[in-house]
Amino acid sequence: MSLWLLLSLVLIAGAVGLAGLVLTGRALPLPVWAVAEIEERMNRALAPAQGAAALSVSLTGIDLTIGRDWAPQLRLEDVRLRQSGGRPLLTLPEARIGFDASSLAGLRLHPRSVDLVGARFALRRLEDGRFDLGFGGGGGRIGSYADVMRAVDRVFALPLLADLRRVEAEGMSLTLEDRRARRTWQVGDGRLVLDTGPERRALEVGLTLLGRADQAPAQAVLTFVTTPGSPEARISATVDRVAATDIAAQALPITWLGVLDAQLSGRVSAALDAEGRLTGLEAELNSGAGALRPRPDIKPIPFEKAGLAFSYDPAAEKISLTDLKVESRSLNFTATGHSYLPGVQQGMPEAFLAQIRFGEVNADPAGLFEQPVTFSEGALDLRMRLDPFSIDIGQISLAEGTRRLTGKGRVAAEPEGWRVGFDMTLNEISHQGLLALWPLSLVPRTRDWVVNNVQEGSLFDVKAGVRLVPGREPRLALGYEFRDADVRFLKTLPPIEAGSGYATIEGKRYTMVLDRGRVTAPEGGSVAVAQSLFLVPDVTRKPVHAELRLNTKSSVTAALSLLDQPPFRFLSKAGRPVDLGTGRAEVQTVIRLPLKPRLRPDEVEFSVAGRIFDFRSDVLVPGRVLTAPDLVLTADPAGFSVSGAGKLGAAPFDATFTQGLTPEERGRSRIEGTATLSQVPLDEFGIGLPRGLVSGSGPGRIVVELEKDQPPKLTLTSALTGIGLSLPELGFRKAASASGRLEVQAVLGKPASVQRLVVEGGGLQAEGSVTLRADGQLDQARLDRVRLNGWLDAPVTLVGQGKGMPPEVSVTGGSVDLRRLSLGSGGGGGGGGAPVTVRVQLDRLLVTEKIALTGLGGVFDTKGGFRGDFAARVNGGAVVRGALAPVAQGTAVRILSEDAGGVMASTGIFPDARGGSLDLNLLPTGAKGHYNGHASASDVRVQNAPVLAALLSAISVVGILEQLNGDGLVFNQAEADFRLTPAAIEITRGSAVGASLGVSVAGIYDVVGKRLDMQGVISPIYLLNGIGAVLTRRGEGVFGFNYKLGGSSDRPSVTVNPLSILTPGMFREIFRAPAPVLEGP
Repeated sequence: MSLWLLLSLVLIAGAVGLAGLVLTGRALPLPVWAVAEIEERMNRALAPAQGAAALSVSLTGIDLTIGRDWAPQLRLEDVRLRQSGGRPLLTLPEARIGFDASSLAGLRLHPRSVDLVGARFALRRLEDGRFDLGFGGGGGRIGSYADVMRAVDRVFALPLLADLRRVEAEGMSLTLEDRRARRTWQVGDGRLVLDTGPERRALEVGLTLLGRADQAPAQAVLTFVTTPGSPEARISATVDRVAATDIAAQALPITWLGVLDAQLSGRVSAALDAEGRLTGLEAELNSGAGALRPRPDIKPIPFEKAGLAFSYDPAAEKISLTDLKVESRSLNFTATGHSYLPGVQQGMPEAFLAQIRFGEVNADPAGLFEQPVTFSEGALDLRMRLDPFSIDIGQISLAEGTRRLTGKGRVAAEPEGWRVGFDMTLNEISHQGLLALWPLSLVPRTRDWVVNNVQEGSLFDVKAGVRLVPGREPRLALGYEFRDADVRFLKTLPPIEAGSGYATIEGKRYTMVLDRGRVTAPEGGSVAVAQSLFLVPDVTRKPVHAELRLNTKSSVTAALSLLDQPPFRFLSKAGRPVDLGTGRAEVQTVIRLPLKPRLRPDEVEFSVAGRIFDFRSDVLVPGRVLTAPDLVLTADPAGFSVSGAGKLGAAPFDATFTQGLTPEERGRSRIEGTATLSQVPLDEFGIGLPRGLVSGSGPGRIVVELEKDQPPKLTLTSALTGIGLSLPELGFRKAASASGRLEVQAVLGKPASVQRLVVEGGGLQAEGSVTLRADGQLDQARLDRVRLNGWLDAPVTLVGQGKGMPPEVSVTGGSVDLRRLSLGSGGGGGGGGAPVTVRVQLDRLLVTEKIALTGLGGVFDTKGGFRGDFAARVNGGAVVRGALAPVAQGTAVRILSEDAGGVMASTGIFPDARGGSLDLNLLPTGAKGHYNGHASASDVRVQNAPVLAALLSAISVVGILEQLNGDGLVFNQAEADFRLTPAAIEITRGSAVGASLGVSVAGIYDVVGKRLDMQGVISPIYLLNGIGAVLTRRGEGVFGFNYKLGGSSDRPSVTVNPLSILTPGMFREIFRAPAPVLEGP
């Protein structure tokens, strides 16, 4: 009885104790022996799970609690799981193990649930992808995924864990070191829930990823579901604000997410096969603000929002992108597509080969474009490499309506920054569309110029290239063709309409070439524009400087009206109208200027060069029609010029018209060049010189000064080569082959006037002026000094006599040397035309060295030759009258005087002779200055004649000598035949007879040397002695003395033969020596 009572009391006490534990909830610490027993049983249970690799468990203490459901629970303190050798694998500050109520009845220690508090895990993924898992600071190599899964199955197959259905962990921390990704993560405040059973095992882990203090912590919930006994598994993860780089590091197919600097939220699910390989993956992820940033040291490319959905097929190594949306300030688009990951099954993929199809694309970078750029569809082929990061764009194609944009290029992230090379083409776009695509910050001054000066039009075959190299200025190449565009190269000029051409940007150089177009000029009609250019050599220069080259074809008036617009104002500055003439103009204009507002005139440089064809103007030279088949035009800010060959009226020229543009030159211009001189320009300009004066043609240098409201001023110079000059009235002729000199300064008014005329050549030197009458005919040609062939040195005036009539010649003053005189011969007058009147009032007509006619005045004409009457004085003394008449050999001269003695005295032959009459005739021989003459005189009284006195003294005729020295000897009749040359006088037969004396003479008087060489007979008392003169020469009696005269005329030597008186006159010729004669004709 006592034993059963004792047992009953024990059972009752135990029941009461259990009931107390249940009711109070207090923990009952197990005794040490119980802790040791439990520790021992756990060690025996773990031994089969690892085979030879035995594990051991140690416990510091165990508390027992019984819940109201009578389910016992053990709280294990300081649980340590050690590997063989004592190395700890797991340390838990606290672990709670729950059992169901049947455990108490059967005393079976099979846990049904486990709660872990404060567990610390360390997970390491090695370079080969295997995991090295350590618990509580210990370490243990788990191996491959299959090894892990088999180990898990073995653990849960232990009898000790046969009833385990749930494991929970709180306050869990995890350190994940991924050596393959070269990253380490710290996870805190983790929660783990493992639900296990014979059909399903599910693990859910909630993690908080510790990041920067300024960021909200990222959270992730991972679910791992598998079937016991099978390594295959399904994994899903729900993430919230998890860094894209963290997600990318978890699986090779999604490593490309690592190029994003963004926090992703969403869900990722995957399936693993028995070897832990992915058999499928799906993801839907979204992000707030982030950036494309493949390198931490590179400038990010930001976006505001992004979302993507994709799946992965490991067998095909293919990612299918079912949805991609990107929203940012600069770019918005939607896309789908796929990417191949060749080699991903063997490790990190070599590249991502993607094909993307775009939905709507909207590009609107802040401040980059004038307005958003939109495309409704597109496609992209690319290859992306991650290490180092680069994207090779094989092709991108975007479309909007009929507009197609295609491109290719490469983007690479380098340590120094982004390197970009991209080339694109665009089939067509409007002008406004191009401006929408042209970034505002890219060559802004050039872009502004295009905005302001290119209107309308369509662009096609657009090609562009961008090169970005770290540390260098961006390079842009842009080229496009355009048509139907309105282009204004300069604000002050009319726009070019319907223009077509192309434009390029190459490096720093922007070029626009206009192949063709037209300009409506202010006057003169349309101007065709072709092969013109707008050039910016350096778009980075500040301010930007541009160069314009315009090539135009138009009428002359249209071209000049354009050149009269600012900044040129050529015609206005010159004070001339734009309608200077007619013709066709081809002009090339170059303008250089800075592209900035409020340009100053001195900041604009320009030059103009062109050609004018078939030009005709009656304005350029007032009163004259200027024509030219081909002229060259040049202009710059200093002035403009037109040069070429043409005709002014009928006068040919090759000249340059120059117009200065300074204020001092306003209204003034100049024509300079060469002209063909002939009778034609004389007729053209109405310079009525005598017909026949000019013959042939030759070059001359001309300068025409033009001044507004003033007649043109002409300066003409010429060497007269090829030009013949002839004035037969004066015996002048210059052969065309001979050179000379011509200077003309004329005012080409109505009428024209020659203010200065210089002519030299053919023995003529003349200088003077010419005036014309109102009808353009010659008024007077005043030649202040004319020197002609040595015989004329006198002022000559040609006085016009009306149209078709030769001028009257007036010689006033000066001198004529009869010895060199060569006038026109008989047989016509005036060069074959109407007779010319010549009025002469000479100062001096030189006959010989000692004999001259002074104060010679007369009127002559050329009718039938040179003829007329004159009056003069001999050496300023005796008055003579004369006449000129044409003969076969020239002009004959007849001189009459009623004072023959005075004539002789004036000539110095007999200084004291007086009285009587004289008749002198000179007939030209044909040689210049050579005449055959005959002179006769009567009733001449001679006194004090030295030569005659010497003769009388020699023959001792005292009475006659006294008579000579007294009242003088009277010669009733004297006559002589002679030859007159410039150098001497040859008397072939001469005689003088009077009552007292008779004299015959023959011989030579050297006018130049003043030497005498004469001989003759002197017959005293000729009144008686001359009775037999019929048998002798005139002036010789029957008896006479032969004499000779020699020496100088001032001091003659006289030789007389006294015995000659013994020879009767009839026999005198037998003994007479021949008289001296001149040599030559």
